[in-house]
Amino acid sequence: MAQESITSVQNPQIKRLHQLLEKKGREAQGRFLVEGAHLVEEALKSGAEVLTILYDSERDMDAVCRQALNNHPHSVQVIAASAAVLAKLSETKSPQGIVAEVKKKQVNWDDWMTEKAAGQEGMLLLLLDEIQDPGNLGTILRTAEAAGVDGVVLGKGSVDLYNGKVMRSTMGALFRLPVFTRSLPEVADEWQAQGGQLLVSTLHEQSISYDAVPYAQKAAIVIGNEGRGVSAAMVERADYLVHIPIYGRAESLNAAVAAGVFVYEAQRKRKDRLI
Repeated sequence: MAQESITSVQNPQIKRLHQLLEKKGREAQGRFLVEGAHLVEEALKSGAEVLTILYDSERDMDAVCRQALNNHPHSVQVIAASAAVLAKLSETKSPQGIVAEVKKKQVNWDDWMTEKAAGQEGMLLLLLDEIQDPGNLGTILRTAEAAGVDGVVLGKGSVDLYNGKVMRSTMGALFRLPVFTRSLPEVADEWQAQGGQLLVSTLHEQSISYDAVPYAQKAAIVIGNEGRGVSAAMVERADYLVHIPIYGRAESLNAAVAAGVFVYEAQRKRKDRLI
């Protein structure tokens, strides 16, 4: 475990890491940053490829992170950094004293689908159609992981998965949950060709209540853009158009809340049929 010290924000490595605060930099380098003891610990414990850890030289490294680092299977560069350096790499008003550089994990969609289909009878997917708000996406991923969703597919035009606010909102779920970025109509066609059920969340006049749907053991739920809803291409492909009834005066539910209601109802219905 190599360790060094960096105090200047002009250091070439710090300039490179600073680029990871932007989507362009993350895509160019194939890496992203996580900030805070909890996320760094989750990255280490999950087996993610953590490349670099920078911690506040005046506060020392969080003890739990240090233990997780000692058990980490990969070699990690450890840097004792000044407060100014950590502020340079932080998106929060109050830097949390520890930042990690993590390599993006590439999972092949076709291989993953083949393995999943062969290894289990049922599957539950969540398809996200141009979710724009980072907090919504992060909360959806956290909820999906908690609900036992097998995988999440981000449609093109969605917010960057590795956006800092997304990462903070996931509370580490991203390190455990398979997430893919693909064309949703193509995924829907492939899914249905394999016998999967497609449920599309929409306020369309022909939609039925979310709790009246016979969720199949192999089901995919589509959640739409916060303002425009689900695209016409996905509505056309739906096996069921579904909605969550509104009993008060609100026009609709937050996308993350709606996703949570749908995936837990799907799990409830699917589990009841196995009892």
